[in-house]
Amino acid sequence: MLELKTYVRVVAAVFSVSSATALVMALLRLLNPELYYLDPLESKDKSTLIHYFISGLMIVTSAIGFLNSCVVINRSSLQNVGRNITAWLLFDSLFETSRVVYVFVCKIVLNGKGTLQLYELVISVVQYLLDSFLYCQMILRH
Repeated sequence: MLELKTYVRVVAAVFSVSSATALVMALLRLLNPELYYLDPLESKDKSTLIHYFISGLMIVTSAIGFLNSCVVINRSSLQNVGRNITAWLLFDSLFETSRVVYVFVCKIVLNGKGTLQLYELVISVVQYLLDSFLYCQMILRH
């Protein structure tokens, strides 16, 4: 068993990897949509607006999640208690919720079937399950 202060840093490191992965995938989707969609996006189509909105949302929440976890990793263990841990976990749940919405919208609504779509889906599911497990363990330990 790890001490709480060590466990917090380990969980924060896993969360930061998860949010960094989501950030990179969202940037790739934004910059190279042809890797994610078989049909090219039309400039005046609703799906294009949804694509840019959901990708931008994912970039923002991933950046917040990444920075938030980096702060937890780098601050002293005396500050990683109480409200600071609760705020960190709430910000991470914001990231995880937006990631679920992002994956759903990109796969179902936008009908993503490109070469990277399956990889992003698998990575997102695995990271979401791991993050959820660690999130629940963190709540029980806290």
